Amino acid sequence: MKIGFAFPLRQLHLWLGLAGVALALIVLGLYLLEKQRRARLTRFVDAGLAPRLLWGYSVSVRRPLFWLTVFGFAALALTFAQPRWGQAWEEVRQQSHDVLVCLDTSESMRAANPLPTRLDRAKQKILSLLELGAGDRFGFLAFSGAAALQSPLTHDHGYFKSVLNVVDTDTISAEGTNIAAALKEAIEVFRTEAETTGVIDNNSRAVLLISDGEQVSGDAVAAAEEVSEYARVYVIGVGDPNGAEIRLPDWMGRYVKVRDGERPHLSRLDEETLQKVALAGKGAYIRSTPDNTDVNKIHEHIESLTAYTSSSDVRLRLVNRYQWPLALAILCFMAEGVWIALMPWVRSWRMRREPEESTAWNLPEAMEEENRG
Repeated sequence: MKIGFAFPLRQLHLWLGLAGVALALIVLGLYLLEKQRRARLTRFVDAGLAPRLLWGYSVSVRRPLFWLTVFGFAALALTFAQPRWGQAWEEVRQQSHDVLVCLDTSESMRAANPLPTRLDRAKQKILSLLELGAGDRFGFLAFSGAAALQSPLTHDHGYFKSVLNVVDTDTISAEGTNIAAALKEAIEVFRTEAETTGVIDNNSRAVLLISDGEQVSGDAVAAAEEVSEYARVYVIGVGDPNGAEIRLPDWMGRYVKVRDGERPHLSRLDEETLQKVALAGKGAYIRSTPDNTDVNKIHEHIESLTAYTSSSDVRLRLVNRYQWPLALAILCFMAEGVWIALMPWVRSWRMRREPEESTAWNLPEAMEEENRG
């Protein structure tokens, strides 16, 4: 019989270790509590004299409480593991969001800040987000002086990756940086999608703009306001506000202000523009980080959007039987409460069974007997 859990079977030893440690701590806690109880009782009367002085007293009467507690927590731990066996047909629904990635491929993205280049770092961020959003549809749009859709919204992440890998600063022939053009192209993508599906929902769609913010044409803020009717705009700023030098050919002088000679250009991260774009698009701005903190935050924002059912299927899956150990845990804890309520009756029954001579027993004789022992 095939058995599964909420976690992969290869992690079973980790779960058993954690569950064992938790139960050991519970047993230790119960032992210490019982030890404190006996210490309080000893301050009142010697433990050896307790059965004679306190009618019906017995350590064994409290023992079921210990085992019921331990078994209850063990069953509770098994409940969290969610054991599964037996198979049944189950409908599986794919929940998705639509994410259109707009990547800046202008010459300023060749700056080696951060390393290896801004464009390479941006691609790494996109691939990381792709792994986090396994069920989401992704589209890809490249832009510099103009914008062009490279990949429509699709669940085929393999195709998306193949398109992303070949993109470079020569993908778009029009030079410069026109963020507004990218956002207007995004509007056309979502407008076409709305006409096809008949659904206009900016709460399940997102535009992810990755750029250094060096805008030389167009009104990006106004375009972001238009996009907000179709999707939320999230922005990752790649680069350094202090800037990094890149060398541009002479013919690019009409696009970027450069100096004479070899024409080095100091390319800076324009966070002010990118923040305005994110604000106008009802989204958020995050500066690129060496680790994936920025990607994780963007993913959290996307996950907070309304998901839609993109597909459904009927599959044969293991049935979750967590109800069984949960019922056992509840019975153990209920039995514990019942036993606590019955303990006075148990002590009373024990008192009635004690020999009559025990009632005639007196403390001095007991003390003398204890001393002889």
